[in-house]
Amino acid sequence: MSNSSVQEVRDKIIQLAREIEEHSRSNMPPKEFFNEFLKRVVGAVGARAGVVWLRNDANRLELLQEIGLGNTGFHENPDAMANNQKFLTEVLSNGQACTYHPAESSEQLPTEDMLVLAALQSNKEVVGVVEIFQRHDTPAQARPGFLQFVEQMTGYACRYLDNQGKEDTNTSMAVSQIAEDFEQFVLQLHKSLDVKEVAFTAANDGRLLVGCDRVSIAVLDGRKTVIRAISGQDSVNQRANLVRKMTKLASHVIRTNEKMEYTGKVDHLAPKVERALADFVQESGSRMVTVIPVFKPEPVIEKDDNSGRPKEKVRTAVGGIIIIEQVAESQPKPGVIEKGELISDHVGASIYNAKQYNRLFLMPLWRGLGKVFGFLEGRNGVKAALIFLALAGAVAALVMVPWDYRVEGQGKMMPVVQKDVFVPWDGEVIEILVESGQHVEEGQPLLQIKNPDLKTQLTAAYGELNSKAALLKTIHGELNRNLRPTEPSKRNELEGQIKQTQEEMAALDEQIAIIEERVASLNVKAPISGVIATFQLEQLLLNRPVRRGEVLLEIKHDDGEWHLELDVEEKRMGHFLDAVKANNNDMALPVEFVLATDSEEKFKGKISKVSTRANSSQEAGSVVMVFCEFDKTQLPRQPRIGAEVRAKINCGEKSLGYVLFGDVVEFVQKYFWL
Repeated sequence: MSNSSVQEVRDKIIQLAREIEEHSRSNMPPKEFFNEFLKRVVGAVGARAGVVWLRNDANRLELLQEIGLGNTGFHENPDAMANNQKFLTEVLSNGQACTYHPAESSEQLPTEDMLVLAALQSNKEVVGVVEIFQRHDTPAQARPGFLQFVEQMTGYACRYLDNQGKEDTNTSMAVSQIAEDFEQFVLQLHKSLDVKEVAFTAANDGRLLVGCDRVSIAVLDGRKTVIRAISGQDSVNQRANLVRKMTKLASHVIRTNEKMEYTGKVDHLAPKVERALADFVQESGSRMVTVIPVFKPEPVIEKDDNSGRPKEKVRTAVGGIIIIEQVAESQPKPGVIEKGELISDHVGASIYNAKQYNRLFLMPLWRGLGKVFGFLEGRNGVKAALIFLALAGAVAALVMVPWDYRVEGQGKMMPVVQKDVFVPWDGEVIEILVESGQHVEEGQPLLQIKNPDLKTQLTAAYGELNSKAALLKTIHGELNRNLRPTEPSKRNELEGQIKQTQEEMAALDEQIAIIEERVASLNVKAPISGVIATFQLEQLLLNRPVRRGEVLLEIKHDDGEWHLELDVEEKRMGHFLDAVKANNNDMALPVEFVLATDSEEKFKGKISKVSTRANSSQEAGSVVMVFCEFDKTQLPRQPRIGAEVRAKINCGEKSLGYVLFGDVVEFVQKYFWL
């Protein structure tokens, strides 16, 4: 949209606001007034419908006037009236303007439109509600503007209701009412020492007291000017265009330390203030802007300089400003500027006191201590003393009462005697003679491994041995012939060949014995008596090539002694070693353990040995394996190999506090030691 189009829309909205203000000063009947009121409000914000609800003689809300309500589907929805009543009742109870969007509200809305609600007041009493049905696809950034406009226009409607029935206004009553309103404003202003709360009260309650369209409060934080509150808004978005231009205007006015008034003329303003004001007026659409600086309050007791000269009146430092705006009228309404100047001193004093209070060193601490000492007054002091004694007793018990310190470990229950069966030679498993869980005796065949290479080597060795035997026989034949005595060298040569051949045959016999031993080892036998602990042997081994040194299966001697194989965190081993040292270097510390399948029954044991190295665990990090022996007869049934257990090793007595909170102490010692 071009700048000219935006300006035309803005001028049209301002014109509609002026017409509503003019009607608010008329004496037309309520239905006629609210009909004209709704036409202009609905047209200005581009809404679908508008409704005015007023209380009747029975103090119940009834529809006084509406425009376009039938187009929203309100009458077709049987639950619309009940759903709408919830929102109307909430506005009647708190008197605050608000919006409800179908996508963001937890309650069911009467239609698919966004609701904009504002309270109608007459003589400071909520007597009705203005309800605008806006399109649900309205941009989120436009909602605050709609809410502010509807709230301002509702203010004119409230003025119309206040004027109804007032023919002769008594001046003294008006002054008395203003004094009462001012007193209530000052009381609310000084209730808090928080800068944000003070600014919020000054903006919202100040707007009602002054009688303008909008009041904003800017506070000087160091050298930075910050808009702390704008009437009609719960929070201030410092990045919004209006707030940024308002901040710029406030910064320039604060430097002048003078009040600034704009009623359509800017020729009396400084150039920087004039440019900042022009940008702000273009963004806000206000026709009258008054900026009143607020100053640090003068001291109650002035110091005497003993000079005898009259003291000059020195203006104190500025602490912020009050920005008063009118949208429809360029001339200030009667009493607006005067009331603004009247409240400025109180706003300045409240802001200064709040800033000084929060600048005190360690203020949150002193505030907390104040609440504590305030609570201890009267009977609460006795209660606090009893609580303190109880806590002191609890701390003393934690420090002085001894308790068994036990180091926890998790592991499994295993037989003491256990063997792994390894592959004796490369080959392929062709036959499995046992099953998982089967009890076997020592020397019992377990499985058969096939190695064609060994058979080939054995056949070749036998063939070579037979060749050597035939050669030896031939040499003996030649030696036994009738050789002439004149040829002794030939005889010596044959005897040497016989000796060499016999040595080669002896080597072949030894080689054949080794190969036969390897072939025999392919028939794997049990090294000990026990139970086959490996599960699913056929799926793991049958027809599978294996290499020498691989583990084929495990055999556990379940009829013998059993022990626990526990994983203890390495960081706990210090307590364990201290307990061993205190026990005259006897490692047999008592152990209490439970089975994972039966955690209610506890069993006893004692430490037998500890691993000399730490291992890595994915769950517990670095762990040390600790072995615990126990009497298996105390178990209710035959122990199961690999059964999970959780054990606690008694490491002597420590204070009850360390037993309960030792991990916290160790954490502090580990990460915060000096």
